[in-house]
Amino acid sequence: MIAAGDVSPFYKDRAWRGLALKIIKMRHNECEMCKRRGRYTPAKLVHHIKPLKQAPELAYDSNNLMALCHDCHEAIHERGIYAASKGYRNVEKW
Repeated sequence: MIAAGDVSPFYKDRAWRGLALKIIKMRHNECEMCKRRGRYTPAKLVHHIKPLKQAPELAYDSNNLMALCHDCHEAIHERGIYAASKGYRNVEKW
């Protein structure tokens, strides 16, 4: 499924894209991290809680997926200005 650690083909796969849309709808189109802080932000992405490269067997497991907005997804991965300004820590280290 994940050849030599390259996950880009996975994210282009029709099955993944369909599941991602389903997860966002199941989570009421809300970013789960923003919702925990009492805010409503539309979810645009689906995040693997246990990283795809480390747990490929959980790739399609809805219990391992979170609906997130762009800013929260960037913060989880500690990218961009949002991680520093909002004080996020990488959730994948749980």
